[in-house]
Amino acid sequence: MRGMAARGFLFALLAGVIFQCLNVTVKLLAHELPPIQVAWLRWIAGALCIAPFALAAGRGGLRTHDLRLHGLRAVFHSGGYALWYSAVALIPLATTAALSFTGPLFVTLGASLFLGEKVRRARWAGVLAGFAGVLVILRPGLAEIGPGVLMMLASVPLIAGSNLVAKVVAGRDSPAQVVFWQSLLGALLFTPFGLWLWQTPSAAQLGLALLAGFFGTLAYFFLTWALRLLDISALQPLAFLGIVWASLLDLAVFGRTADAWTFAGAAIVVAASTAIVRREAK
Repeated sequence: MRGMAARGFLFALLAGVIFQCLNVTVKLLAHELPPIQVAWLRWIAGALCIAPFALAAGRGGLRTHDLRLHGLRAVFHSGGYALWYSAVALIPLATTAALSFTGPLFVTLGASLFLGEKVRRARWAGVLAGFAGVLVILRPGLAEIGPGVLMMLASVPLIAGSNLVAKVVAGRDSPAQVVFWQSLLGALLFTPFGLWLWQTPSAAQLGLALLAGFFGTLAYFFLTWALRLLDISALQPLAFLGIVWASLLDLAVFGRTADAWTFAGAAIVVAASTAIVRREAK
């Protein structure tokens, strides 16, 4: 049991680092091409990267036990990452990481509003504290809240929904199947928008798109393995390390990162989200 937990945490840690590498390639591309086209190219490249592994399993390698769930996840995922990729082009990676920590807060709100779950005062206190942290990051009235921040906040609940569905399908299909269907359906959903906004990429841009597909496929492969081994609530604290990797890559690649207010607000959000996740685990 301990060995299984250790592997799950290791896979989640690797996924977090590689996700930030994916964000770097997306940010570089989105400065030169429409973000929606970048998302389309990334999913096409991802499908090409994962297809050999799925096909290697034989005739049943691509067969899924629940295509409808994969489709539902693709809708959540594509909508969320259309907003995410657009936001990444406009704000520092550390800011996107800090705002992504609001996922557990949105899950709690959604459970109360749409699922009828009874949310006790302690969880509401955690939600309020978390959104207080978001206000510290955004500083409305003192700093301009740009479209990148708004798109990032809008993407978080959609991606949280995608991860919840991923937990279900990860228990029924293999990691290769989960990532393959996610990549294929994501590419199909982005196709009309990618064609509409098409700009012919250079060879270097195509290379970055392939690299993004590789990073994305590898990261989701590790994440799917982690979801098979551990509960989402157990993995959530590792997601908070994303701001560390994002900050380091911000400085290394772009020469800048988020301001001190972002890190202070992120600390509040992390504390609130961790409290919620621990109560959910209990």
